[in-house]
Amino acid sequence: MTTPPSSVGSDADRFLLHVRALRPVVEHLRDGGWSPADVQDLLAKHALADADIEAYSGFVSINRFAHLLHELAAVEQEPALGLLLGDKTQATSLGVLGQAFATAPNLERALEILALSMKLYADVTHSSFAVSDERAEFTWAYSPLLMRIDELCDRAARLFVQSIQHLFFAGLVPVEVHLQRRLPADPAPYRKMLAPVVLFDRPVNSVVLRTADLDRPSLVANEASHEAALELVKRMTAERRVPDDLSVRVREDILGSLSDPMQGIEQTAARMAMSPRVLQRRLEALGTTYQALSNELRQAMAEELLLNTDLPMGEIAFRLGFSNQANLTRAVKRWFGTSPSAVRARGSSGVPPQQAD
Repeated sequence: MTTPPSSVGSDADRFLLHVRALRPVVEHLRDGGWSPADVQDLLAKHALADADIEAYSGFVSINRFAHLLHELAAVEQEPALGLLLGDKTQATSLGVLGQAFATAPNLERALEILALSMKLYADVTHSSFAVSDERAEFTWAYSPLLMRIDELCDRAARLFVQSIQHLFFAGLVPVEVHLQRRLPADPAPYRKMLAPVVLFDRPVNSVVLRTADLDRPSLVANEASHEAALELVKRMTAERRVPDDLSVRVREDILGSLSDPMQGIEQTAARMAMSPRVLQRRLEALGTTYQALSNELRQAMAEELLLNTDLPMGEIAFRLGFSNQANLTRAVKRWFGTSPSAVRARGSSGVPPQQAD
């Protein structure tokens, strides 16, 4: 059972993904026997029905896309859905960034371009490419405001791996892959489709390659096409901005340290290089407070963990920064008017928890 986007959804919806990401999903549904009406109903449920999947420009909400994949994986009982969808996506279909990547002279240059301009395709919190004597690591991360990213991470990692294999060398296998997603019940498909070593529950996503492979030329390298695409990529990258207002950054900071019982406005303010008083004043100007954001996020995460995981109550209490399970129980009763076990039972029966008056 999956629930609709939580109360942090309004902020999470501000992070965008290239609209072409939807095309393989729609094709997967049609190939699976879904009727056009059923496909439209599913997309409409996630406010994605109006997206033009044939367009080479335009964006959709990453949050809504991630919830769509999460629900579809549950409906089809296919835990490796993200990997399968990543396999069906071609880098060259991703607009000008895909063209610049594919026509680059070699893999190293392609990854440099991707790291600098990944936000043309997706609003990630960061992307980077680092090279040492023996290892080269490409890293990206999604905002912690995006709560259901398992299939999203799987899809992106498989797209990355199959793209470098298709465009540079079919036998190129990463040394290891790290994923932000939770540990799956069966890791075998990940070792088969990504790398011999795949680590889960990581703070960021990354693909580690051998430095020696960076010199491999693109099988479709074209200097003129590459330079033209690269010029456009640079201009478009300068014009795009990842959501970066204060409330979004504060929410991300709180979520990133939610399990720390010492987390508070002093710690967040220090990481943002301002005093707690200045931070509070700036939040009040936006119509909120640090405590309100913290309570809202804890409530949303409690709902997420109770309804969509089988984690023990003690583990949920720890993840939410409560010193013990009793404090979790009191908070859940305040938020939903009932106990944590009752919230979980309602979720199992398909009845969402009600907000307490």
